[in-house]
Amino acid sequence: MSLALIALVPGLEDGSAPFYAAVKAQSGLDNSTGVLVKLEAAVAATGARCLDGTPGAYYYRKGVGTGADKWYIHHQGGGWCESLDDCLGRSKTGLGSSTGYGPTSGMGGGYFSPLPSDNPMMYNWNMVLLNYCDGGSFSGNNETVTVYQNTSLYFRGKRVREAAYASLLASGLDKATDVVISGCSAGGLATFLHTDQWCDALGEDAPLAKCVGMPDSGFFLDYQSTKVPGLDVVEQASSKVPGLDVVEQASSRRGRQLTTAPGNYHAGLKWCFETFNATAGVNQDCIAAHGTGGFATDSPEYLCMFAEHASVFTHTPIFALQSEYDSWQTGHVLYPTDDVQLLGDNLTARIQGNLFGPHPSSGAFLDSCHHHCGMWNSIRIDGQLVSEAFAQWYDSIGTKKPKTVWKQGEDYPCDACCKP
Repeated sequence: MSLALIALVPGLEDGSAPFYAAVKAQSGLDNSTGVLVKLEAAVAATGARCLDGTPGAYYYRKGVGTGADKWYIHHQGGGWCESLDDCLGRSKTGLGSSTGYGPTSGMGGGYFSPLPSDNPMMYNWNMVLLNYCDGGSFSGNNETVTVYQNTSLYFRGKRVREAAYASLLASGLDKATDVVISGCSAGGLATFLHTDQWCDALGEDAPLAKCVGMPDSGFFLDYQSTKVPGLDVVEQASSKVPGLDVVEQASSRRGRQLTTAPGNYHAGLKWCFETFNATAGVNQDCIAAHGTGGFATDSPEYLCMFAEHASVFTHTPIFALQSEYDSWQTGHVLYPTDDVQLLGDNLTARIQGNLFGPHPSSGAFLDSCHHHCGMWNSIRIDGQLVSEAFAQWYDSIGTKKPKTVWKQGEDYPCDACCKP
């Protein structure tokens, strides 16, 4: 079974399944096959394990020609486990176990494509597809084994990610001159959380010229609807942008939750951060600014699990691929009667304020199409596809007047925004 066809159990996926299926459908392209690498030695060395205890893994396709020392590293998406029932269910699938991973994967098209017409900048680069089997956007670092319903569960995505880094160094990443860290959906969130960790380490270990992040559909709004049935609200604080309020549940206990319930995303990620012991696994500049000793001492550390809060502290250039009206967020971050236009207005404002504001070299392809992931060559803004805009932005880093933002800025809904 190839990675792209690993079954995503209903209720566990984050909307990225159609994207990976589409990528798989293009796997007839030449030089598109990745080879499986299981991180078996890391299990004994560091305890790096998937949810069910099996080794983490990735697929690797070798770069050629001018791309021999350039790397595209992609965090697979697939949602989060937000209760012990949820995590137990995931542990029996490819999103929690490496047992069913096949020896090869058709990495296919989009930003994996080996065709210069589809992927003008990265078509001949080394391609890495990091398997997502930890349920926490590669952030968990819980030494304790959780036993639930007579099953052992491991929350160690940080260790899996670091084991993949060590393995890739031995496969040529130590010679990297150019690196793009990426991911779709929950993998897009992982890109916001971990790009600094990848690029800072590579700055020590490789002759790096450029290292950037390119999260796809990973800027999930930190929002908790007050309309969620049964929500026990003990605190309500104004968010950074007026119009959407953040609330916290009285307890981090969650029952038989098998997906992100509509309007309940904030509580779900909070549970994930705390249960997985993710403090050491997310952006450390963000952590230092929260809790004790930082400027945000009245703000809890778990906020660093959210892209909008972590992006303030990311010092590596980021180019976000993001819909203002992300289709997964309209069905899960929002409650059914919440305002989609308000979601888009707030999401746009927070990207501008928290990503572009502190980091003028960062940018985005910010479209108004109602979609989630995978619009690499399907939307034009200012006459350019995503692949063209990203290549232009990447080439311009360090110049005096780079173009950083491609934005449609249309009201919801905008069907015409989805067409090239």
